[in-house]
Amino acid sequence: MIYLVLCLGTLFLGERLWKHWMVVRFFRRPMPTPGRDPDLVSILQPILSGDPSLPACLEHNLRCQTRYRREYLWLVDSDDPTAQEICRGLIARYPDRDVRLIVLPPPEDRRSPKTIKLIAGARLAQGDVVCVLDDDTRLPDAGLERCLPYLDQPGVGLAFGLPFYVSFTNFWSSLVAIFVNSQSLITYIPYTYLIEPFTINGMFFAIRRQVLDDVGGFEGLEDKVADDFAIAQRFRAHGYRLAQTPLCHPISTQVNGPRAYLRLLHRWLIFPRETVMKALPWRTLAVAYGLALVPTMLPLLLAVALLIWPSGWLAGLLLLYLAYSYIMFAHFNVAYLGRAAPWGRSWLVPLVQLLLPLQLGLALIAPQRIVWRGHVMRIERGGRFAFVKRRTS
Repeated sequence: MIYLVLCLGTLFLGERLWKHWMVVRFFRRPMPTPGRDPDLVSILQPILSGDPSLPACLEHNLRCQTRYRREYLWLVDSDDPTAQEICRGLIARYPDRDVRLIVLPPPEDRRSPKTIKLIAGARLAQGDVVCVLDDDTRLPDAGLERCLPYLDQPGVGLAFGLPFYVSFTNFWSSLVAIFVNSQSLITYIPYTYLIEPFTINGMFFAIRRQVLDDVGGFEGLEDKVADDFAIAQRFRAHGYRLAQTPLCHPISTQVNGPRAYLRLLHRWLIFPRETVMKALPWRTLAVAYGLALVPTMLPLLLAVALLIWPSGWLAGLLLLYLAYSYIMFAHFNVAYLGRAAPWGRSWLVPLVQLLLPLQLGLALIAPQRIVWRGHVMRIERGGRFAFVKRRTS
């Protein structure tokens, strides 16, 4: 048994090396030649109060630099006076920005708050390119220039970026940030060398207006809780490709305490159980889970094996695996993520690797409920949902 574990450990150390090289190759690719600049870029932002960094995120996006002319559509619930106040204050502070505040009634049961807002925003958007930007996501300067040229590639219908976190204000925020920053690039990028992207990062993506109209907009997706996967599947069903771009965009979310941390990770990990795992063909699933799920289990497997069969070889292999994973994280942090993670928090990298398999296991057996900024939702088969309890303003 110990020899089997050693063989598996050696195999997955090779997996680390391959993924590292795939990420490096990805960022070395030349940018596609851009076509004609859009006349106007419409940025749709569904907004919900509840995170203390919301005003700073919205203001950052108003101030980010780009050569494209933009309009912002801020989509807010009528029963969210806090978000409305924040938006009106920023609109008054930046009168030279083209911002429209759109106040909408709260969604009905089994209707996604975000998708309902996107449907309303798309109907009002005037740009020939439509971007969706979450309210906790910040576009870097010239970020649009790193994304929109991919829409000119043959067959591409949607282009999306790569998220990383910049919230390190406390231990729990740091734990989430290290989880994302150590996993994002090696999760989103390497598999695209083997198969076409099958889902998107829904925190930021861009679509040409003509293409959005061709696929029927966002209508009909209101009952899907995993909006990013549902949108990706719609574009693929209409014959369009999804383009993973090298745009790395920061996200700022405060996580206050262990309960908030567990709720957030549970929400992220439960979605694939009722969406991706039940909607994709076996070959795509084999690649996705062979590159993501199986390697995730290895550090914990090695640690357990070491407890059962104490061995210098096993200890060395575990330390080598964790050390190389840390090297990858450190390289990506400097080269691609703008040194977002302070080195004083980087010791959390091996801790995240050991915790993640346990969290995945809990997500597979936990009750199908999630908490999202005060809303309690029950996840149903096929990725549909129902409100169990709505937040109170």
